[in-house]
Amino acid sequence: MQIPSHVTNYSVFKDGHRLIGLANITLPDLKNLADDLKGSGIFGQINMPIQAHFDSYSVTFNWLSIDDDAIFATLQNGAQLDAWAAVQFHDTGTNQIIHRGWRFIMGTVPKGINFGKLEVGTKGEPVTEYELISYTVKRDDVIVCQIDKENAICRWWDGIQLVDVGQPIRQLIGL
Repeated sequence: MQIPSHVTNYSVFKDGHRLIGLANITLPDLKNLADDLKGSGIFGQINMPIQAHFDSYSVTFNWLSIDDDAIFATLQNGAQLDAWAAVQFHDTGTNQIIHRGWRFIMGTVPKGINFGKLEVGTKGEPVTEYELISYTVKRDDVIVCQIDKENAICRWWDGIQLVDVGQPIRQLIGL
């Protein structure tokens, strides 16, 4: 068994350019669009998720201090942000420490920048936020999740294969 323990380190790229000065990243919180279902034969109310449809979601970058890369990252245009992470695991069968690679590939548009604070002897802590239009998560180069709102793509890894849960919907609406 492999037990995940730590993010060993990470890098973030914007359109192929490595961004320097990041403290941490808050990855998106994926939530399906949902609507209340109630009526005859239903004992109560169900907040029913709509398959392959997601609420608005964003990614937040927390910077050490204001820098050219923080400004560059919020250029008022769409961008691909690509976070590469090395995650440490403990393999209980071999008692070895191993690392696995994770990638978070995000098609984004900038939502805003908080320039942080100015205080002598402290970090400025600016924050940038981006709306995600597409999102692909890879583990060791295997896609485990892929969402593209504008191209009606919703795929999830089921442990064996990538399941295209959006395919029946696309087919029924002629896409």
